Parts: sequence; C-alpha cells; structure tokens
Amino acid sequence: MRKSIVTGACLIVLVGGAAHAADDQTACEIKLSQAEAFVDHKIEQKLLSEGDIENINMLLDEADALCTEGKDTEAAKTLDNVRKMVAAAKKPSQQGQ
Repeated sequence: MRKSIVTGACLIVLVGGAAHAADDQTACEIKLSQAEAFVDHKIEQKLLSEGDIENINMLLDEADALCTEGKDTEAAKTLDNVRKMVAAAKKPSQQGQ
C-alpha cells in the first residue's frame, strides 16, 4: 500500500513538472509569435531595410530554437534584442540621414 502511495506521489510530481515546463514553452512560443507579428507589421510598413530584416530573422530563428530547447530566459533576451533592433531601425529612405 505504501509503495503505491509513494509511486502515485512521484507520478504526480513528474506530471506536474512536465505540465509546468509545457506552460513555460507555450509562453515562450506566444512571445515569439508576438515578436514575429510585430516585425511583420514593420516590414509591411516598409520601415526596415533588407539588412535589418536579415539580421532580425536570424535572431527570430535563434529565439525559436531557444524556445524549443526550453531556454526561455535566453529566448526572452533574444526577443528583447529583436524589439530594440526594430525600434532603432530607420526607414530605408532615411538610412543616410
């Protein structure tokens, strides 16, 4: 009886931990999709140069990989860098000014 109680408790802890990890990954993926939507909006407005778009897409790919690996903190930092790059980017017509 005691063995089944301990086994049950261990299973609950393991399943709870997996559910928490899944929640973290889902939150990371939501933040990633929000950042991608933000970037897409700026691209549609033609506010980013081709070079900016290339660099930002590389960072988005990196953040995606980090989310997949469960490295949510690192992914969040990468997404912050994406937002900073988008905010700092000038319209291609303003590049030389």
